[in-house]
Amino acid sequence: MRRVPKATPHVILATARSYPLTPSDARLGAELEKRGARVTAAPWDTISPATSNGARVVLRSTWDYHRRSTEFRHWIQAWENMPAALWNPPATVLWNMDKIYLRDLADRGVPLPPTHWTEPGERPGVDGFLARTGAAAAVVKPRISATAWGTRLLDAGADLEGADIQPLLSWGAVVQAFVPEIRTRGELSLVYVEGRFGHAARKRPAAGDFRVQSEFGGGIEPCDVGDEELAFGEAVLAAAPYAWLYARVDLVQSESGPVLMELELIEPSLFFELATGGKSAAALAEAILRSVGDPNPIAAPLAP
Repeated sequence: MRRVPKATPHVILATARSYPLTPSDARLGAELEKRGARVTAAPWDTISPATSNGARVVLRSTWDYHRRSTEFRHWIQAWENMPAALWNPPATVLWNMDKIYLRDLADRGVPLPPTHWTEPGERPGVDGFLARTGAAAAVVKPRISATAWGTRLLDAGADLEGADIQPLLSWGAVVQAFVPEIRTRGELSLVYVEGRFGHAARKRPAAGDFRVQSEFGGGIEPCDVGDEELAFGEAVLAAAPYAWLYARVDLVQSESGPVLMELELIEPSLFFELATGGKSAAALAEAILRSVGDPNPIAAPLAP
């Protein structure tokens, strides 16, 4: 009997027109190619289920999605009937797009800073929030946001008029007590692949700022992680209700212990350049290739 040659797997790393493949994700591409995959990178809005021809699509630098959220949501929904074609999966991405997901995690016992969510069309009541919580300042951001877009640090009496208010009214807002330790200790990012911790990065804001993103002068460095932080990351992921191949848990070590800033399940930078020996990029490459035909490799059960 003649052996049928095994088809070469095709993996598309989804980017955005203004954000091509990052050096970190180029490492992932190289690891996939080492394992026999054909790898291409393309803006997410040029890829479709009809034209992907069985490729695995992995969301990477799709960093304009928050500005085109309705279009992006429809694009994600188009993949819902194609198990294992999109990673992270559509249900995961749709849940993680709106920062109201943090309330789900808080309801399951994940510690957050004091937080309030507003509905679309509702004005963020910063003064009332500060009075209720006793916080000195609040971070206010749209519920659909990335790379600190539309994020402001406000104290009592701050003005939220003009362009600053529109994204908050359009999608609703997250109003969160400012955690001052972010300026001294930075934000810790724990990177996980297929259920296992891989490596960590510490992100620090520029002097005088509170945002850790590089767009605002933030810096990043590799770091070691203690048992408390690892246990916290595992608890956060155990509370997540949807399947994932890759995840990033962003936390700040506050005066009262670790608190969650974000659980990133859509398009986080995974900082493969900081991982010793390229192990994390290799682990994700292997997980992607194993995902063929397996729509649910990691699925945390929900508590009743």
